Amino acid sequence: MTIAAALATNTALWDRLRATFARVIAAIGAPAAIALLSLTARSTRLTILRQLFMLESLVRKLLFAELATRAAAMPSRGPQLTYVLIRPGLVIVNPARKRAHRNLRAVDLAHPETWSAPFALALPRDTRRVRDCNAPRIRDLWAPSPRPIEPPPRAPQRQRSTPFCIARRFEALRRVLNDPSPHIRRLAIAQSRALKRAPEVVSRYALVAPRRYGYDPVDVRLPIDITCVALVARAKLCDST
Repeated sequence: MTIAAALATNTALWDRLRATFARVIAAIGAPAAIALLSLTARSTRLTILRQLFMLESLVRKLLFAELATRAAAMPSRGPQLTYVLIRPGLVIVNPARKRAHRNLRAVDLAHPETWSAPFALALPRDTRRVRDCNAPRIRDLWAPSPRPIEPPPRAPQRQRSTPFCIARRFEALRRVLNDPSPHIRRLAIAQSRALKRAPEVVSRYALVAPRRYGYDPVDVRLPIDITCVALVARAKLCDST
C-alpha cells in the first residue's frame, strides 16, 4: 500500500469513527449531560463504559496507524554533526524554578470545553521492569536477617467510574476526533522512548483490547478495519527497528 493510499484509508476510517462517536453521543448523551447522571444502576453504567472503552481502543489504534503512515512519509535523514565552540562563560546554570500553586477553580459542568480532559494513550507496561519495592536487596550473608519493612499503607483508590470522570473521557475523545495531530505527536514521543527500552511494548500496542467492549450496530466492521491498519502499522514500525 502506497503512502497516499494509506492516508486515504486512514481518513476514511477517521470519518467512520467520528460517525460512530456521534451515534454513541446521540444514544447516551453529550459529556455535559453524562456529568449530571447518577449512574446508580450497574447495567446503565456498564453500557456506557462499554461504548467508552470501544471508542478509546479504536482511537488509540488509529493514532498508531497514523503514526506509522506519517513516519513512512517523512524523508530519511542521516546523522548530522553539530559543532559547538566551548568558551568561558558559555555554560550558564539556571536557578531552580519555583512551582507556583495552581488556583483550583470550580468545574463548569455546562461547558465541557473548559474542562481539563487529557486523552490517555495507555501504552502497555513493560513486564520486565521491576518496581523498586520488589527489587532484590543485597545484604551480608553472615549478618542476621533484617526485619522486613512493612509496606506503606495503600492510598485510597480514586473513583474512576463516577459520572464526571466518564464525561471527561468522552470530552477527551471529542477533542481527539476533532484534531488528532497533537495526539499523534504525543504518541510518537512515547513510542520512540518505548522502542529504546522495550520494543515489545510497541508490538503489543496494536493488539490491546478492553475487557468490556461495546459495538456500533450501524458499522460493525469498523473495529476489524481499524485493527487491520493497526497491525500493518505494527509490522512497519517493528520491522524498521
